[in-house]
Amino acid sequence: MTILAIETATAVCAVAVVARGTLRSERSVEGRGIHAERLLGMIDSALHAAELTPGDLTAVAVSIGPGSFTGLRIGLSVAKGLVFGLEIQLAAVPTLEALAWRLAGARQDEDAPYVLAALDARRDEVYCQLFRHSDRGPVGEGTPQDLPVSRMRAILEHKKVILTGDGAVKVMGELSDLVGLTLAPPDRRGCSAATVATVGARMLLEGRGADPATVEPQYVKEFFLRGPLKLKGGE
Repeated sequence: MTILAIETATAVCAVAVVARGTLRSERSVEGRGIHAERLLGMIDSALHAAELTPGDLTAVAVSIGPGSFTGLRIGLSVAKGLVFGLEIQLAAVPTLEALAWRLAGARQDEDAPYVLAALDARRDEVYCQLFRHSDRGPVGEGTPQDLPVSRMRAILEHKKVILTGDGAVKVMGELSDLVGLTLAPPDRRGCSAATVATVGARMLLEGRGADPATVEPQYVKEFFLRGPLKLKGGE
């Protein structure tokens, strides 16, 4: 299986190419409002570095949210275009699940049975989901939510939890008196296209591919369309 992964749910704009379980190339930049300008060029660059063409791809995996409304729309629009044009499979990877999976092989506290994946949702809120470690990887408890950090105290108290995602520091700052909370290492805390590829491959092997005609971003918050997408090529 040769997968192109797209991650645009946050300020991170990233792509990765994974072939037969091996990371062949990865590109990542970070900045607000850069996704439309940079994504297509990064895909071309990653494929070139992997010595592959779009025709070599068998699937596209895309981070589906929650996260930035605009970023999610851009990533999914590009993914759908490739899937329809190349007639290949699509994996819609929940962003918070991918964040939890990124820690699966690098747990800094083996005694912490939980991971909280949290993304900044502006003001005092975060998009969040609690995951429990298992022999088969992170297992989500409940569904992704948009919550004020103050309401998370009841969810996290009396648990040993590793915090990850770009909302982790916000949660730690508000709930630092809870002794069971630990921040994930900074280099493992952000969104990763390579992890999206890994999780996407698992989903496809388990028969959990997405229908490109009907799949939509997982916004969690209510979304209002403000204008057409404009994508630019080149990196």
